[in-house]
Amino acid sequence: MGKGGQQLSPGLSIGILILLIVPLLSSCAVPKIIVLEDKLTAEQHNDLGYVYEQKGLFDLAEKEYLLALKKRKDWHVPYFNLGNLAFRTGRYAKSEDFFRSALEHDPGNADAMNNLANALLRQDKLPEARSWIEKALQIRRADAYLDTLKKIREKETVPGATP
Repeated sequence: MGKGGQQLSPGLSIGILILLIVPLLSSCAVPKIIVLEDKLTAEQHNDLGYVYEQKGLFDLAEKEYLLALKKRKDWHVPYFNLGNLAFRTGRYAKSEDFFRSALEHDPGNADAMNNLANALLRQDKLPEARSWIEKALQIRRADAYLDTLKKIREKETVPGATP
């Protein structure tokens, strides 16, 4: 109401409301999109992924390994680490894929062959698992590889047994 009990005209009420709202709206910050440059190298992303994995932060580890691959698609190490991470979390088919990718980029990697054999073993793909572990043993005779071969042989003799 105006002076003396008179009502303000509807147009004047809206005008005053607009005058009060405009300064409030103009004082609000307009959201800005800021694009940050990723300055980490593939090696640094991979190392960070490894640290996250050791701390049990598997989602963050996976993201870092994938960022490493984004920077260096031909580098076998992030594939290998992603394979280990997938295996560790029970995703054996996924780990198989990653170990195969690691071997595409580093065909003589006996550790990747051993880990691929283990992933195949967990999926009951015994003939292929045996083939890969035998290839790994031709490159290097390691206790871990012999253990994998032993598990494959046990599973071959006892159908349905878990490694």
